[in-house]
Amino acid sequence: MTEERKKIIIKEIKYWKKNHLLPEHYCDFLLMLYSEGEELEEETTKQSPRVSLLISTLVLAFSALGLTFIVIYFTSLSLQVQTLLNTLSLIFVGILAYYIKKKDIVLFHIMIAIGALIIFLASTTAVMNLEENYLFLTVTIFINCFIWLSAGLYWKLSYLKWSGTVGLILAATYYFAQ
Repeated sequence: MTEERKKIIIKEIKYWKKNHLLPEHYCDFLLMLYSEGEELEEETTKQSPRVSLLISTLVLAFSALGLTFIVIYFTSLSLQVQTLLNTLSLIFVGILAYYIKKKDIVLFHIMIAIGALIIFLASTTAVMNLEENYLFLTVTIFINCFIWLSAGLYWKLSYLKWSGTVGLILAATYYFAQ
């Protein structure tokens, strides 16, 4: 078989693998067969920078969430400084989400969830620090959950729909149980 013909077949098998026209292990077998083992080695070396990018992005995002948690619960900073640090964490996660959106959609949705958690933690803590009134806290939780539900309906994101709905039900249950 000529080299040009092998390249065409390999290109077609890669297309099948990318679009899930054949199971991945069949495509790997065919790629190994036609490329004599060279093609699969090239793919694994190409994916390692992508994996390290994804892991480093996850570590940075969860570090921002951890920083928010530490600033809120383990420091005695003023409310203004806490708000500033939480806002910077949220902006950082937003920049990460914007940067990663085209590279990995699953990681992008993880960034959205982390951003929602940062906003939730920051807003409920700010309300409790300003005035320890559980009515204001319940209203803040209602607002957060309503925003999650609205965003989930608008962008058709099921995890935001579910978390918003469950949060609204729990907040309503808590409010009416008092």
